Amino acid sequence: MLTYGNGEMLSKLLHNAINRSCIRRLKSCCSKAKDKKKKPLICVPKDGVHVKTFPPLGDTMRDMFDSASSSQSNPWRMSDIDRHAREIQSVTCDGGIFAQDHAFEAIKNCQKRVGAKAAWTVGTGTGEIAAVALVPSTKTIDFAHAAKQLMCRPGFKPKAMHSDTWPSKNTFWQMMSPGMEGRLGSFHCEQRIIATMRKKHVDCSEAVTDLLACICTCHVPDCEKLLDALKSGKFSKGHKCTSSEIADLKSSRQFRDRHAKCLRKQMHPPQTMIQKLDDWFCKCKVTSSEPETRPARGRLDPVRMVALFTADTKAAVENCKLKAKHLKDPLPLHQVCDEMPAHPKSKHQLSEFLSKRGESKLESCHDRLAHFANCGMRDTLADNLNLAGTARHNLSIRHKRSFLTPEKTAENPSEWMENRLKTPAAWEKVAPCFNHTELSCVNAMANAVGCGAPFPHAEPLPSDNGEKFFSQCMTTLKQISKKRGQEGECLCELCDGSGHDFPVAPTPPRMKNTQQQTAVTTVVVETTNNQQTIRQPTAAAAPPQQQRLCKTVTHTPVGAPAAFASIAPHCHPQQFFFHPMVCCYPPVMPPVAPAPCCTKHREWLTVRKGRPPHHPLCSNR
Repeated sequence: MLTYGNGEMLSKLLHNAINRSCIRRLKSCCSKAKDKKKKPLICVPKDGVHVKTFPPLGDTMRDMFDSASSSQSNPWRMSDIDRHAREIQSVTCDGGIFAQDHAFEAIKNCQKRVGAKAAWTVGTGTGEIAAVALVPSTKTIDFAHAAKQLMCRPGFKPKAMHSDTWPSKNTFWQMMSPGMEGRLGSFHCEQRIIATMRKKHVDCSEAVTDLLACICTCHVPDCEKLLDALKSGKFSKGHKCTSSEIADLKSSRQFRDRHAKCLRKQMHPPQTMIQKLDDWFCKCKVTSSEPETRPARGRLDPVRMVALFTADTKAAVENCKLKAKHLKDPLPLHQVCDEMPAHPKSKHQLSEFLSKRGESKLESCHDRLAHFANCGMRDTLADNLNLAGTARHNLSIRHKRSFLTPEKTAENPSEWMENRLKTPAAWEKVAPCFNHTELSCVNAMANAVGCGAPFPHAEPLPSDNGEKFFSQCMTTLKQISKKRGQEGECLCELCDGSGHDFPVAPTPPRMKNTQQQTAVTTVVVETTNNQQTIRQPTAAAAPPQQQRLCKTVTHTPVGAPAAFASIAPHCHPQQFFFHPMVCCYPPVMPPVAPAPCCTKHREWLTVRKGRPPHHPLCSNR
């Protein structure tokens, strides 16, 4: 489901597997009867008395997957949707670089009634996805709430940020994280020039390679080590490459996939970048306004007789030259890249460098976000698939970064080398498990019988801090206030500094009757160290992140769930202040809504029209 999101295709694959199994068993029985030379019995028809197994249909399979993602019926007592959300909340960026951008292809997975126009995404320098929020537009006021919640996350204290619009809205980001440096992403700067070029021109590929060389260059010592490995035959099964073969290899896709990861990229200084862009523009253009001093050295396409540049290319180049000062790296080269040594059995022994710029990794993840789910899925199913795909992506990144140098991973060098020798080089970067909560559960079972923890590197999940992702962010924007500051910052009660760890109230179900009834919750005022705390008794103890000081109480609509009653004082616009000597109000018990028995019954409770539907597998159907 995560790979395709297509229940019909999976149902047909299961149906084909059942048919192939029936044929395989029939052939085995006939072969055995022939060897024993015995008269076999009459074959049982495939769809007869005994063999009547058919797989579930695609719609039923999607319903089952959606229900299973929200179920806590497992040994570790945690649903998949909660585990994946907390997995994304565990992403940190302490003193590093993060990148933020908008994606548009991921919106096709949701239905149009959601109202989302883009997905605001945040990626850290390691390549992990820290937040994804569906927003109604690309304006700052729409993702300001999600940005504030992200900046208040423990351990998320970045030093620099890459954006596609910098230096626009620099005041907003300085308010979010004071002292943070901003940079313009080199990917977007290059793409704005490449988008104005004619892709079918004969010189387009060479011009793009030269344009990238104007922005950055490869570290010289890394180039020397790579050239030595290529010419000595340590690559390509002992073949010693010549200078002409290396020149042809640099412009191929094979070089980018196999060898470019061994080279660190350095950004040119601003003035050097401007000079190189001027030389590149004169090299590729066909006409020149200064033919004597700066002649044009480009040519028309010999087949189509058109130039490489369009009318918008010159303006894009001038814009890139103006913003060249915002493209330099905020950190030195040894801090921008992490080194991952080669496998101990590798012949070339060239280290792989993992960049921390984050922008290119975030752009590559935008394509994956568009394929985690299928087009036009329901909100819950699309969120489950997107959360699962994003969480698995982060776990894969962390597994790959576990092979960094022992100084980076704080491991024993001998133990680190021994662990790498246990796994082949082709499989060491593939994550063996995506459910570390299950690994922790297995460790607890092993410790209970006294055999030690078999998975010592199982990562514990943090407590839920209330952050929402994907379509749940659209629901949050509808519930919080629309107060925004002069720079677009969110001024709701969840972002005022004291209510960050407090979750947004879920929307209460609409009652069948039209009379508005209200109930007052019992309130007990305690005084400790000259501080007043209002404590509301509930059926179960509130989580630690929901225990906060407050001085107000509001009336709660009848029929609202217990979670809404516990946090209504912070979300309802009408608030009442109480005298500290008042102990309590007489409680009024609200009528209890019937508990839903399946997903379709739960959806019907919000409308209450017609007969209540039930899931095909529901016992009340």
